[in-house]
Parts: sequence; C-alpha cells; structure tokens
Amino acid sequence: MPVIAGRVSELIGQTPLFELAVDRTSGARLFLKLETFNPTGAAKIRMARAMVLDAERRGQLRAGGHIIESTSGNTGLGLAVVARERGYRFTAVVDHHACAAKLNAMRAMGAELVFVSEEGDDGLSTSAREELAAELAAAEGPSAYFPAQHDNPANGVGYYALAEELLADLEKVDILVGAVGTGGSLFGTARGLRDRGCDPRLIGVEPEGSIAFGPPAHDYWQSGTGTPEGAAPGIHVDQDLRLIDERDRIKVSDIDAFATARALAAELGLLIGGSSGGSVLAALTRLAEFPPHSIVVVIVNDDGEKYLDTVFDEKWMNDRHLLDRSREAEIVTLLRRQRPAHRIDPRELEALRHLDLALPHADAHDDERARQVELIRTLDALGLPANEIGELLGRTGDQVCLALDKHRQRLTDQAAQVAQLVSTLRGTAPSAPDATHPIHVPAPAPEAAAK
Repeated sequence: MPVIAGRVSELIGQTPLFELAVDRTSGARLFLKLETFNPTGAAKIRMARAMVLDAERRGQLRAGGHIIESTSGNTGLGLAVVARERGYRFTAVVDHHACAAKLNAMRAMGAELVFVSEEGDDGLSTSAREELAAELAAAEGPSAYFPAQHDNPANGVGYYALAEELLADLEKVDILVGAVGTGGSLFGTARGLRDRGCDPRLIGVEPEGSIAFGPPAHDYWQSGTGTPEGAAPGIHVDQDLRLIDERDRIKVSDIDAFATARALAAELGLLIGGSSGGSVLAALTRLAEFPPHSIVVVIVNDDGEKYLDTVFDEKWMNDRHLLDRSREAEIVTLLRRQRPAHRIDPRELEALRHLDLALPHADAHDDERARQVELIRTLDALGLPANEIGELLGRTGDQVCLALDKHRQRLTDQAAQVAQLVSTLRGTAPSAPDATHPIHVPAPAPEAAAK
C-alpha cells in the first residue's frame, strides 16, 4: 500500500490483525483479520477489483462499458468504487433484504439500483436478482458485463493477497475460519495459503437456513452470506467444499451471530457485521478444543457501521425476535475468560480507579483507611484480580477469608491444569496434584494489623 494513494483502490489490503482471545490451557491464539479496514468496510472490494481487471484482460469489458451485477450490498459497494475509478457505468440488482446503509452508499457512489422486490418486502431474493442481472446484461449486448460473482474464478483470486498478508504477519495459519457464502474469501484465501506452503484446517460458517451444507432451508437475516433455497452455491463452493470436514461445517443462528457482534461492540468497542459475528462465535466457542499453540484466524468480512439500524438497533431486533440479552452476556463472559494477558480488563481499570481513591492523602492519619490500604497491598501481592480486590473493600474479615479460600481453590485448579499440560507435552502420566495450594501472606505492618 502506498504512503500516499492516488486512487481509493490503492487502499485495498494490508488490513490489521486483532488478537481476540487466548486459551489459557492450550495456548491457542485467536486473531481477527479485520477486512473492515478496506475501503467500503468489507473484504469483497478485493474480489470486485479482481473481477473487473480479469474482465478487462479477457476483453469482456471495454472502455465505457456497463457492469451489471446482483448484490446484497458489499460486492456492489466494491464494484461501485472500481467502476467509478475506471470509467464504467454500474447497475446493482438488489432487494430490500440488503440494509439501507449499503443501498444508500451505492447510490452515493453513482450506482444505479434496480430492485427485484417491492418496497416493504424485505425477503432475500438471491435467485431473482441473479436472473434479472443476467437478463439485463444479455439484453444490452456486448457493452454490458455480468460478473456473476458466484461462478467467477477471479472472485477467489482476489483473496490471494490476503493469504500473503497473513503469512507476512503470522508466519503460519493453523486454522482458518470464515463465512462460506460465494466461497471466494474462505477458499480463495486457503488456496493462496496452500500455494505458499501453508495448508490450514478450514472451518466454514453459514447461517442456519442456508443450503450450502445441506437442508433444512429457511429464511435468515444474516446479510451477504449463505445460499438460500433455490440459489446455486457457485463454482468455488462446488469445487472446494470437500476441503472442509463435516465436523467443521458450522451453522450459526441469527440470534447467536447477532449476539456475538453486539457483545464485541459492548465489551471491546469493535463493530463488525452480523454474519461476521457467526464466524467469530464458531472460533471462540471451539478455541479450547484446538491443538496446543494453534494460530487461529477468523476472516471478518464486514464492518458493523452498516448495521446500526438493524443488528445494533434494539427495536429492529425486538420486532424480529432476534434480541437475546442472556446470550450476549454469555459471550461477554467467554470473551473475558479468554482475554489475552496484554489486554487490560476494563473492570480492572475501574477497580483500580476505586483503589486509587482509597489511598490516604499525605496528611491522613485515619486508622481504618490505613488498614484498607494495607489490605489492598496484601491482596494484590496474593495475585487477586483488581476487580475482586475492589469488591472486598469495606467488607468484613469473614468475607475476605471466603474470597481467599476461593482464590486458593482457583490456584489449585490452575496448578492441576498446568500439570496435565506438562505431562501431555512430555508424554508422561501426570502426578497427583497437592490437595492444597499454599498461600504465603506477606506480614502486615504492625500499625496496619487487623483488629
């Protein structure tokens, strides 16, 4: 990527990696490849550019030509950018299942929108879109080009650079997780990795209701992914689905996918699209099952800002019976449990602010305050998390002892897990852990001793 870009398409790629989670037992690490940092906030601009350049090389798209494509939004956004740069007209054949933000953005970039459904009909109409796009291109003649992303080999080629970026940043990828959809991003990236000597295990994720992994078929709200009933998966899925083991073909409900996207926003301030939430959940809930020290990458295809009036709008979610706060809370708990050590828990920051307020002023001589300060320092030396220390301030001695007993049990459990891991790595039977884990309490200062 140039330091100073002359075209928006020069900003495609070199997207960042975000370390989301680490399994404390196996050491498996989960990274998000944030394709949201591409222009248009999505991965599909990579394949939009690749399809246009391929059509130019083949003579299928000439100066002043007209691109006509079926899209649920992100492919259309990418084609709108590339068409604008290279002097083509672009018509997007769409339905009202696409979120309004994507439709408005395509219009803003000069695209003409042709709808296959009436306003108010927000059902998914993939087959009808593709049929109409093909008919419009055929009727116009040689000046029109129908990319047909599901059946276009250049779709997958557009993601080879993504594979290069992953290996440059991580050196290896053991497990690659992503939405299947047209197959371009997951299988194209996987092929790019294999061409460079890296053959990862693939985990494909689809919405419940998609037929890519087989029936049952039903409607779903996840946008830009899946294969609805009546639609063909396309050449990438037909050719490469065999690369995904049956155990790794994961279907995720709308409720779970959207709850994950909302949990990431609430806990980390990270906005991703609803379907990307499904891919993240598939990896996050299986992280403990992966081999030790695995490098796991989820391709996050879409940003969340396009879904502020849908996935992140409580009325929209409630009206469709998609909001599940208890599920969101479960995912937040999982994120906290698998938080990388280098990322400070925001609850600890809040607790530390309370601890700071608890410290005596320079001229303070209050005995109770001094005891609290000594308690803070002692509990911190014992390794209690700061948020737990904050909860104990002002509590009775019995409550503090109960918390210490729980902490001792936690240390015992951790010691047993470490022993098990060491024995696994050495190929020996684990020795029986001690029944207790001694806690060495620093001696308090005489003037701060508990009464």
